[in-house]
Amino acid sequence: MVASESVALDTLGFDFLRDVAPGEAIYITEEGQLFTRQCADNPVSNPCLFEYVYFARPDSFIDKISVYSARVNMGTKLGEKIAREWEDLDIDVVIPIPETSCDIALEIARILGKPYRQGFVKNRYVGRTFIMPGQQLRRKSVRRKLNANRARVPR
Repeated sequence: MVASESVALDTLGFDFLRDVAPGEAIYITEEGQLFTRQCADNPVSNPCLFEYVYFARPDSFIDKISVYSARVNMGTKLGEKIAREWEDLDIDVVIPIPETSCDIALEIARILGKPYRQGFVKNRYVGRTFIMPGQQLRRKSVRRKLNANRARVPR
């Protein structure tokens, strides 16, 4: 099985063998034979940040890096930057936009010593809004996707 993140292998009981190298292509023939080929001269690894921030599940590993750990590390760095650069730190609460930012926001709250609250509820039936075509469709979809949790965030 070939997968973009380890969780697909985990859930189906497959073992991780190796990452696909930069510039490498994997081919599977109609007979089910697998072979690889280097398709680029002097390739470099250019991982997509959105894999760690947005697309991947937190229980996955990409290029031997835990997505969860990468997100916590992002929260640590951002929390330290906020503490350093926001002089009066007039922050009441840290609220994530579900779901991928939850681990990041939890770490920011820990670094800043501020409470963490789930202030938004996500409608799981609306797809990924960030990658939808056109700003108008994204805005309309975000309104349907997220709703303020009035018990946590009063008007």
